[in-house]
Amino acid sequence: MKRYILLAAFFAIFQHCIGQHTATKFFQAGFKTFSLVDSTRQYKPNTQPADSLYYRPVDLDVWYPATGKTNGGLLFEDLFRLFEQRAVKYQDNEDYSGVMEELAAFFVAELGLGIENGNHLLKVKTDSYENGKPAIGQFPLIICMAGFNGMGFENFKLLENLAENGYIVVSIWSFGRYPGDMTMEKADMLAQVQDAEFALKTLRNHAELAANFENIGVLGYSWGGLSAAVLTHRHPDIKAMVSLDGSEMHYYGESEPEDDYMNGIYNADLIHPETKSCPYLYMESGSKLTDFTPTGVYDYFKKVSAPKHYLRFVDSRHEDFSSFLTILEVSDLAVKTHGMILDISLSFFNKYLKNEAGFIIQYNELSANEQITNQPYKIHLEPTGKLILRGAVRDAKTLTSLAYVNIGIVNSDRGTVSAHDGTFELTLDKNHLNDTIRFSTVGYKSRAFLVRDFFDQKANISLTLEEEIPELTEVIIMAKGLESKTLGNKTKSKFLSTGFFYDQTGAEMGIKINIKKVPTYVDTFNFNISYNRLSARVLFRLNIYSVEKGQPFENILNQNIIIPISAKQTGLIAVDLRKYDIVLKDDVVVTLEWVETEEEVKKGEGIYFSLSLVTGSTFVRYSSQGQMKRKRGLGVGFNMDVRY
Repeated sequence: MKRYILLAAFFAIFQHCIGQHTATKFFQAGFKTFSLVDSTRQYKPNTQPADSLYYRPVDLDVWYPATGKTNGGLLFEDLFRLFEQRAVKYQDNEDYSGVMEELAAFFVAELGLGIENGNHLLKVKTDSYENGKPAIGQFPLIICMAGFNGMGFENFKLLENLAENGYIVVSIWSFGRYPGDMTMEKADMLAQVQDAEFALKTLRNHAELAANFENIGVLGYSWGGLSAAVLTHRHPDIKAMVSLDGSEMHYYGESEPEDDYMNGIYNADLIHPETKSCPYLYMESGSKLTDFTPTGVYDYFKKVSAPKHYLRFVDSRHEDFSSFLTILEVSDLAVKTHGMILDISLSFFNKYLKNEAGFIIQYNELSANEQITNQPYKIHLEPTGKLILRGAVRDAKTLTSLAYVNIGIVNSDRGTVSAHDGTFELTLDKNHLNDTIRFSTVGYKSRAFLVRDFFDQKANISLTLEEEIPELTEVIIMAKGLESKTLGNKTKSKFLSTGFFYDQTGAEMGIKINIKKVPTYVDTFNFNISYNRLSARVLFRLNIYSVEKGQPFENILNQNIIIPISAKQTGLIAVDLRKYDIVLKDDVVVTLEWVETEEEVKKGEGIYFSLSLVTGSTFVRYSSQGQMKRKRGLGVGFNMDVRY
């Protein structure tokens, strides 16, 4: 689950799709919000009941069948503003009000669109009418479990469509435990489930919205698919479940920390697909396995014993299962795909909550579409034959230990960094036999091998690297009276943040810094830590890369520059670089790489750096020897004080 983090306003990368659906609409989509408190659960630790956040806040967004329009339909910014307001409310020590435009630009940048689309997104007209007069009658109830740190607005077109066709839809935000720092931990996922249970209990006593509690469905989007699955197993009276690319299906091998989180949930006896009683529709994106080869799968769909249906939109991305790309009219394909998602979701609920015909015919028509398949991914897994590479890296001449050597499969996310004493451990399997593993570090010649060269070795690996003798450079005599300047991104924002998560040793990120005058002398490297949830001291390495074809190329440093960060340390960090005599003549990419954790950090912890919206990019590498990826429109707050 690799993603940028939007702390406090809650880091979610929400994405796209509405649709040109053709279903007849019988009602207006009314919209109400309910600000509630669950007095059976504590939210903020180490407080007394008098504290405003002692009890769990639960804000519900409800779309419902309405008659007549009150004023005009809401703009998207009206829904989005709720997100901002609750970000402030749930933390109680930070004020992020008034930054909605920046937040919207952040989301569209994450979609790979120009940040100028942020304002356009806010001005999109919805078909949601605030406080519209509720239609007379009882209507089936659908609980929408929003995606990771989601609130429902990311799927608002689908929720409107359901309300227009006679459903009451209650969206349950996914914001985890105090202070809203959502993680993949079981406790954070269960917080959303418990919020849904509280909503069900509360709405039974709400006469104005006459929900039919004999006909309850659940809709899960992305991470919300997993919490939706848990909810259905805790409440067998739920009669139907739709999952939009939900995380109850999990493919192992993309991220070891994520795999660990998911195993913790699967092993906690929370879901029982073999005994699932409600009919189930799972819709999956077609690009899910594009960037990695699975090493395993938790096949929730296959395990389900209830009536079940599957659709995979072959040319779709995960982002195509929400509303953003479609309302921004990014592509005809996105609009078409989401239109089909809206129609089949409605048809499924109509069959199982209203006993109406039509779903099977529509399902078969979609299955016959050449861009859609009703066959799940076929994952062919061979016995892995685990290989744990252990050993040490030393200087070829002095045989002294080499700390912080990057070790990993080239251009993959499987890698590690040697410890301060040169030792390392890396788990691989048979799938990597013909891959190249590379050992490299600052000031030494790199070495590369085929994994099969090590596969039969039982003893620890002893490997040496030769020092790389730098070419002699011209001696530059600095004149007095040089001009001082700060180059790079000077943001100290706490509203937008990005960073490293639990157990990401070897990961790095940075930005390109343009050098306009030659020579440029580097005095200080600066960055701002906006949040630090780490319980241990960690070490980062500063890397400075030359640039070739717009990408980081070679590290120009000839020695390690290590930056220690204490547990919970935040604020501005200034690293004095004058003793290293760094002289720049061309543009560079400056990164921080996580190389060591002095004690074990807990799952869910992380460290976050200030981020801002820029015209440039942030470069990210998720593990040693992995590919450096470019995140356009977002700039991590790294800068250098220089003289020229």
